[in-house]
Order: sequence, then C-alpha cells, then structure tokens
Amino acid sequence: MKKTDLWAIINLSPDSFYAPSHKNVSEAMQVAADFFAAGASVVDVGAESTKPGAKPVAADTQLASLLPFLERMEAKARTKVSIDTRHPEVAAKVLVTGVGFINDVSGGSDAMYRIIGETNAGYVLTHSKGDPETMQKNPEYDDVVAEVEAFFLERTAKLESLGARKSQIIWDAGIGFGKTVEHNLKLLAAYPRFAQHGYRTLAGVSRKSFIGKILNQTDPANRLVGTIAAQIYLTLRGLDILRVHDVKEMAECLTILEALDAHDTPALSSPKDVSKHSY
Repeated sequence: MKKTDLWAIINLSPDSFYAPSHKNVSEAMQVAADFFAAGASVVDVGAESTKPGAKPVAADTQLASLLPFLERMEAKARTKVSIDTRHPEVAAKVLVTGVGFINDVSGGSDAMYRIIGETNAGYVLTHSKGDPETMQKNPEYDDVVAEVEAFFLERTAKLESLGARKSQIIWDAGIGFGKTVEHNLKLLAAYPRFAQHGYRTLAGVSRKSFIGKILNQTDPANRLVGTIAAQIYLTLRGLDILRVHDVKEMAECLTILEALDAHDTPALSSPKDVSKHSY
C-alpha cells in the first residue's frame, strides 16, 4: 500500500472556518510538536484565511505572525513546514528561513514561480476559480475534471520553464475553491487520473462545506466522520498527501489500513461480479 503523508493544519489567522485550528504563535509551537508526534510529516501554517468570502490579508500582516513562529523553530524543523500563502513577497521571506514548502491556493503567478524555481522548496499548485471573496458565487465548468487537468499541465509547464523541477511540484485540485458539491466529488474521484502525469498529489477535504452539505451538518465540528470517510477513500486510491485538521485520528486510520494491507490476499474467484459495491 502506498504511503500517504499527513500535513497538519495550523492557522495563525483568527478568521478560520474551523475555529479550533486557530492558534497564536505560542500555542502553535506546542501544537506543531504535538502534530509531529501524532504522525504528521509536515505542518502547514497560514496567516490568511482563504475560506469562501474571506478578505485578503496584507503580506506584512501575514509575516508579522509567520516569522516569529519560524524563528522559534530549529532550522531542521523548518524543512518540515509548509507556508500557506498566495503572496510572492511572503514566500520569498519565509523561504530564506529554510521552509520546506509553499502551499499556494491561488494557482500562482510568474513572480511566485520564479521564486520557487530559484529554491529547492516544494510547491503546491492549487486550482482555484476566482479568489476567496468570490469563488463560491455560482462556479461553472463544462468539464471540471478536464479543465482542472488542463490547468495543471499549463501551469506546470510554466513553473518548469522558470526553473522548478518536477520533484518540487505537487498538484492540488482545490476542493472547495470555486466548486460545487458535484464538482468536488468528480475531482476527488479523478485523483488517480491526475496522478498518471507523475506529479505528487495533495487533497484538502478536512471538515469542508461539501461534506457538511452531503451530511446536513452546518457546523464543521460535526464533520469528522465524513472527513475521515473521504480521506480514506483518497488514501485507498493512491493519494500522496492529505492536508488534515485531525492528525491523530487519521494517523490511526492509516495504521489500521497498513496492517490490513499487509495481510491482503487476492479476491477469491466468483461467478458473480463483485468488483462493484452497491451502497
């Protein structure tokens, strides 16, 4: 079974859609240590909310929280930090400290791509339709999977032309970033198609509104079970990275899946077609 890495979410912005993920700098240091101990390979730290309807946060304001957090970390630990930012100015400043990844939900720009091309940092290339303030206002696609795939290929070619290597680039379909529930479900089912291009894949589904709409759960606090179900589905389909709020719970799920996989045997032959389940 392919190993799926867990990236733990820490928000230094108070305007988070899931309040428990918000921490101040002092709290974030302990939470990061706890997440690593629970099984996270990376902590993904942001200082700007990108939930639907969120207002932009200036680069200087983001840095006022991010840099003190990074300064308190040992240099080796910073390589296991991803900074969630759309701003090239923020990326440039945090990468100087030795940060390992930039998670850019905007889809990037030439300025951002040049910065990545000049470093060894990983870069999460995310598909987004519009910005957080407007992205959920009636998003439309002719073929959401084909359009997101075309976006990945076009932007990846640009990234590589500006110096980024294939090993640095991670594809994220941008679940909830300008998509309806149906769009999100189609994209989640299409992750194996995206993976065929040879780039690592990441998905962030944790406690998002599409899960709430399916389960009729308006409060993100009540979406853990739905989140785990979606994350296990992605894990079993070969996803490389899950961006999660609930590290301990998902790490335990992965431990059980790995134990089961170690004892897996080919399906017994049967005259009936058991390749499809009826739910």
